[in-house]
Amino acid sequence: MFREKLSKFLPYLAIVPANPHPPVIGIKYFDLNTLMGQSLGWLKWPILFSLCFAAVTFVVATFYIIRYTRGYYEKRAVSKSWKCILAGFFITAIAETGELLCYYEWPNAGLIESNFILAIPHALGGFLIGLGAYLLYKEVTP
Repeated sequence: MFREKLSKFLPYLAIVPANPHPPVIGIKYFDLNTLMGQSLGWLKWPILFSLCFAAVTFVVATFYIIRYTRGYYEKRAVSKSWKCILAGFFITAIAETGELLCYYEWPNAGLIESNFILAIPHALGGFLIGLGAYLLYKEVTP
């Protein structure tokens, strides 16, 4: 019953059908005039700027978080919880770059861009941040 309802609803979620046989590297499909297969017109520069701004700010924030942590702990050992959180931020910063590429290459994003610099870093970064938060919780609760 649930599967039947879901199968009726899924076609409405599709914007542009993904390529069933994606290339290994899809950078040759990078086009500033389209985003996720849709023509942008005059919006191409604001969208490019916003995606670049998000990627750069995430990388800069990660840099300063790492610097702050080094300064805060100085000669003391950094706890395992913070190591997990910092690694999660660093890996997720890589995924922000993947978002920039994949949205412009859609529906022909390559396997490298869509998996190794988008999906896998997001999943791994989120897992590490969650694990770090759990370990931090365990450190502060009796």
